[in-house]
Amino acid sequence: MSYSKIIVILILSRSLCGADINSVITGTIVKDETNLPLQGANVLFESESGKNYGTSTDENGFFSISEILAGNYTIKISFIGFEDYKESIIIEEGKKYIVDAVLSIQPILMAKLEIISDLNKEYNELPGAATVLDIKTLRLVNPIGTQEMLEYIPGINGFSDDGIGNSRISIGIRGLNPRRSSRTLILEDGVPIQPALYVYPNMYYNPPSDRIDRIEVIKGSGSISYGPQTMGGVINYFTRRPRSELGGLFKLTAGENGYASLFSEIGGWGSKKLNPELQFLLKRGDGFRQNNGFEQINTTFKLNYNQSSTKNIYFKANINYENSNATYTGLTEYSFDNDPNFNPKEDDNFKVFRTAIDLIQTEQVNSKVIKSTTGFISYFDRRWWREYDMFILPDSLNDQNDYNIYDQVAPGKYIGNFIDLVRVGGGINYPKIGYQNGRAVYSGQGHRNFGILRTFYVGGLETSYDIKHEIFNNSAKMDLGWRVYWERFIDDRKEGLNPNSRDGVYYIVDKDTTLLNMIYSDEDSIITRVGKSQHYETTAFSGYVSESFNFKGITIRSGIRFEIFEQERIDRLNGSTYLDKTEYVILPGLAFSSQLFGMNIFGGIHRGYTPPSSGALNIVNFGEEYEDGGLDVESELSWNKEIGLRYKTQLIEYEVAGFHVNIENLIAAGRGTAFLNLGRAMTMGVEVGSNFFLSNISAILPDFNVIYCLLNTQIDEGEINSAVKSGQTADLKGNELPYAPRHTLTLGVDKKISKFAQIRCDFKYVDKVFTDFENIVDPENKGIRGQIDEYSIVNLSAKFSFTSKINILLTGKNIVDKIYIGSRLHSNPRQLAPDMSSGIMPAPRRQINMSIEYSF
Repeated sequence: MSYSKIIVILILSRSLCGADINSVITGTIVKDETNLPLQGANVLFESESGKNYGTSTDENGFFSISEILAGNYTIKISFIGFEDYKESIIIEEGKKYIVDAVLSIQPILMAKLEIISDLNKEYNELPGAATVLDIKTLRLVNPIGTQEMLEYIPGINGFSDDGIGNSRISIGIRGLNPRRSSRTLILEDGVPIQPALYVYPNMYYNPPSDRIDRIEVIKGSGSISYGPQTMGGVINYFTRRPRSELGGLFKLTAGENGYASLFSEIGGWGSKKLNPELQFLLKRGDGFRQNNGFEQINTTFKLNYNQSSTKNIYFKANINYENSNATYTGLTEYSFDNDPNFNPKEDDNFKVFRTAIDLIQTEQVNSKVIKSTTGFISYFDRRWWREYDMFILPDSLNDQNDYNIYDQVAPGKYIGNFIDLVRVGGGINYPKIGYQNGRAVYSGQGHRNFGILRTFYVGGLETSYDIKHEIFNNSAKMDLGWRVYWERFIDDRKEGLNPNSRDGVYYIVDKDTTLLNMIYSDEDSIITRVGKSQHYETTAFSGYVSESFNFKGITIRSGIRFEIFEQERIDRLNGSTYLDKTEYVILPGLAFSSQLFGMNIFGGIHRGYTPPSSGALNIVNFGEEYEDGGLDVESELSWNKEIGLRYKTQLIEYEVAGFHVNIENLIAAGRGTAFLNLGRAMTMGVEVGSNFFLSNISAILPDFNVIYCLLNTQIDEGEINSAVKSGQTADLKGNELPYAPRHTLTLGVDKKISKFAQIRCDFKYVDKVFTDFENIVDPENKGIRGQIDEYSIVNLSAKFSFTSKINILLTGKNIVDKIYIGSRLHSNPRQLAPDMSSGIMPAPRRQINMSIEYSF
């Protein structure tokens, strides 16, 4: 735990001119010893009558609060890494007060949970593109899920497939494939949270947005200090450290589509050395489509222990449970045009249980060295049961969804694009005898489902050192560390015997000996393998060294990361065959920053890296199918370059960055498809994040926020089997990468109407995108291919502060209820069967919520 001392000087000056009975408070907040200003420190005056006044300090540590009424107040000053300060003061009528505060801090006061530290480095001097989304913006926007928040970051594009729950995000950075966010490293309080970092980085868990106080994104060379995913960037969800004084929050939300949530937190009931905090979230909703409901329970316990003046221990335990009707059953073109809310799969079920424990010890070794040791373990289990899909004709569907297996359209009927189709459940993965009158005929009775059952075990131990020193009398800082990591991934698939089964089998026994392609166990029965059971295990060691030094006003940072890991797979249903591969890689990086005409210019280059995931390993079978030397299990690599400008004053702040990414060794060419060669691609563009604080000129003016990205992508080399020309190879050279919009724009207007009310309006525009590597433009009847058109939506939010402790928030997402395609992320234009490609995933519809928030 930290210790902080504050010196507050209140200077009472002459009475203000005129008859104004209000008072004015100004002041500065600086660090002890260095007297450097603290930018972004929160200053809050709370009155006994319920009125409160707040602001934050500028780049000079200055703040000003005008028109404050007389009364008894409690002043609170807080800053990340410093202990919250609180003191009672009396404000008299018509007086001017000056508050100069000096915050004192011990070298270590908390475990380092952030990746962009205000204490260790001024944000404006960071040598690389980085973005911080603070709690003020997060609370006003009042997001439903984490993906909505991340789309406020320049260069990040999100695509929908999860409905209202938003726990499984799909975001891409700078044009990289967004499916399940697998090319981005995602942390919570500096600890990785993906199910399995190396073999399965797909994001099937995200912390609820209610628990997040700030979001940090690094897209430049600073990402090599983390890993293994360094190609897209690093995202860190920062959650509030345990408070030092008794306090808490209750937030109740209700809205459209059956949405309701209760979030509560309480902390600070411990001692000066021991500070616990408990958070609890209960959330549920009906979703935007039929049979799309969900419920979630998330509980977190935190404990901060100030062991001594030089040692700190931070403990966090989290449990997350989710039960939802999530489905892969998307829409055909006919269904999307006629009923975008359609979802007939009432028996599909997605159930998640995750528990994780983090333990971080921070120690000041001496005046120049800080050591941090982090241990983390997690268990993640997901059970996803889904009915088999089939196509039927619209005439077979009635108000009661009364259809059966004999309504299924035969494959020969839907290979083309000639008839309207509806994708429904009720299909069957069962031996076919043949077809009669255009209808499939099966052996056995009834239809079934299947379960994708995946379990993950993860453990890691990481040690890092921050070392301050000098190089030729210039200040310098070295960061070095290493991590030992282990993960196990159990990937099972079972066949259910009913559409609502929650357990299943790997094999089916059938006594109908007229069927073909079966494995005979004896003369009377046939055994068909219908399941899968593959066990993956990864053991990894990684290390990094990064050196930053200042030379004649230029900050230069160089670094290198080393990764070595072994991946193993045992196929239990295929004779327990064993495959393994060991890989190592060296990832260098170099960056700089400097002042130029009052602005900060930065740039850098680093090696990006994405290790082979289970999807890639399955496609190429650990390289066994490519023994001719054509293709092995290669990691995807890149060279990431960027250069940009950063500037901030009281009226404007912006960051503009140009980037260029060369990607090598592309393996996965979409869901279930590999390149016939090792592909190469390029992304480049410009991203802009800016704020205009016009309210500092006049209180009647609003503030503006502009987020923009210009993106250009190109495949330089790549061949796949064509989905358009049967039996032919498609040369992809010159094509664009899928899900890479050329233009994305968010315009935000923020207006404080009074001391008690604030509103915000956001306009979001996303350009058209291709959904596959062949850049197929025209859609077809199954909904599995075709370009997604451009779209725009409007979000509104408002905050009303009735007292210092009670807030009411109103939010409207997609307020005009725009209907548009969210994605075709789970489709492959070469896989036409209804079970192989999901079709159109509709985007979120309108969602209006009201929240009541009580803090104490």
